[in-house]
Amino acid sequence: MDRLRTFGIVAHVDAGKTTLTERILFDAGAQRWLGSVDEGTAAMDWMPAERARGISITAAATRVRWGGQTLQIVDTPGHVDFVAEVQRCLLVLDAVVVVVDGVRGIESQTEAVWQLADERGLPKLVFVNKLDRDGADFAKVVADLPGRFSVRSVALVVPLVDEVGVFAGLGDAMTGAVQWFDGAPARALLPVISATLLAAHERLVEVAADADDEILAGVVAGQRIEVERLRRVLRLEIASGRLVGVLGGSALWNRGVDWLLDSVVGLLPSRQELPRRGLWAVARAGDPAAPFGGFVFKVQHADQVWTFLRIVRGALVPGQQLMRGGEPLGEVPLGGLCLVHADRATPIDAAAAGEIVVLTGELGLRTGDTLHAPDHPLVLECPEFSLPVLAMAFEPERAEDLGKLATSLRELAADDPTLRVVLQQGRIQVAGMGELHLEVVADLVRARSGVRFTCSLPMVDLREVPTLLARGNAEVRAMVEGVERMAVCVVAVSPQSGAQPARIAARAEDPASVAARIELQQFVRLGRSVPLHGALVTVEAANWSGGGGPILPLVEQAAGRALQLALESAGLAVLEPWVSIDLWCPEAGSAPVLADLAARGAELQSVAAGGLGMRARGRASLARMLGYITRLRSMTKGRGRVLLRPDGYQARP
Repeated sequence: MDRLRTFGIVAHVDAGKTTLTERILFDAGAQRWLGSVDEGTAAMDWMPAERARGISITAAATRVRWGGQTLQIVDTPGHVDFVAEVQRCLLVLDAVVVVVDGVRGIESQTEAVWQLADERGLPKLVFVNKLDRDGADFAKVVADLPGRFSVRSVALVVPLVDEVGVFAGLGDAMTGAVQWFDGAPARALLPVISATLLAAHERLVEVAADADDEILAGVVAGQRIEVERLRRVLRLEIASGRLVGVLGGSALWNRGVDWLLDSVVGLLPSRQELPRRGLWAVARAGDPAAPFGGFVFKVQHADQVWTFLRIVRGALVPGQQLMRGGEPLGEVPLGGLCLVHADRATPIDAAAAGEIVVLTGELGLRTGDTLHAPDHPLVLECPEFSLPVLAMAFEPERAEDLGKLATSLRELAADDPTLRVVLQQGRIQVAGMGELHLEVVADLVRARSGVRFTCSLPMVDLREVPTLLARGNAEVRAMVEGVERMAVCVVAVSPQSGAQPARIAARAEDPASVAARIELQQFVRLGRSVPLHGALVTVEAANWSGGGGPILPLVEQAAGRALQLALESAGLAVLEPWVSIDLWCPEAGSAPVLADLAARGAELQSVAAGGLGMRARGRASLARMLGYITRLRSMTKGRGRVLLRPDGYQARP
């Protein structure tokens, strides 16, 4: 594992993550062409929906060799609707490369993924991309990082410019090496380049001296610090999370990608050098001779079912018998074992601790499952994902296609933990993280199932929460076979902290309590137009009289009526989702944009003008912001951009 680097590439949407990954594949010899996102030839964006939209929708994994080490790379989506892909991949990564647009700087989704990486304690390198574009400002990104993320930053690879200020080369602050893209720099530029590299090197030494007393003593004595000692200290600081190394470049033109890979090998730690936390806190984690244990971080239904697994300890071979959380996978031993490159899988004979592999075939696994060897039980941390905020109704044109449509949607829901599918009255309600998320789901289902169906307009996913403890007592009587029979239920509803769906419990496990609990589950999850959240629903009593026979349906009716009575007294509040707004538009068109936001009831927190135009930040009700992206493009002639991110729930007026 000390020769293995496992890292993800994360960023705001359109910062250039996939383009960077394509250049890494080319430079490392993993593919012979330069994939292009704009032309739809990127290997890592393999889904038709990704190539049509020019954005990453699903995380894609690959591996390359560089500097005598194996690099396992995961290219993640940048759009906020697919943040669950980023969350589950971060669970199994050892470090991240954060890509920042050199023109737009640190953006809101960059902050979001940075925070997610911080929660996992992942070391970071920052690649400032698109330095070939007008307005790019490498120094500003380096200076902004400490204020935005409470971390020290230091430039490792700095941009160099020609006589007219155009990005023309890169300099290594540690060694003083220079890459000049076209020929050689003019003689008059050499003193400027030397001064730039000297200042960057002195800053590196200053940071290292703050962390290491021997280097500090050497600096005081006027000694030159050896590159290897400097690299060793910086590596420790980056591994601890106290320091972030920053490199400049342009992925589109393949500038600086090789030095980024050198930094991954030389400055990012191996799994063995990191603290034992998360998945790696279990006994003998990383030991290839230990009993097998692995974590399922992604399941993908495409032409075949792929289960993505990172091996935490032990080794894995095809045909090996595995257990899931103490439960056997089934009679059939594990089938295919593969390494994966985007949508292509290569069978392998074995894999060991630290490796990311794919298990082929339908195994009935889900994100968050733990696999372990028989007689060696193991349970690893299961992630929690955001609940969906927007819903659409999917209705097939032919009633006989309902089952096929539901099956396709449930396959997608098995892949995507933020997708919720509920079959209700001849149509299917599908809830997801946003308009783009649901549009992509609809496109995938059409392509996979061949079913023709219509989608309703998006609806916000409202919730009801109780504010008071309440009880309902209901009695149901009926004449059955000439005998009067009676069922009585008492149901309590109590508020709970958090926003999770209502939990159903029973005081006893007798048949009547079980029947009542089943009825409450159906009522709460399927029978209410607005789902109940933040509540504990308890069957406190369930009794009947009048002899034997079909009495349980009466218990179910009594349970439903008792719950209705309890909810009437529980002080229900309706909550609706809100979103944070991060918007850019040309300054000349800012007046109508601000007026439109005001009309939508947006609460603006800041409005500022800059080199890129106007930037506004705030929050608003999601219901008032539906369709806003199209409206903004119309008002700004296609030049405005906005990012809407879930921002909790608020009581509906």
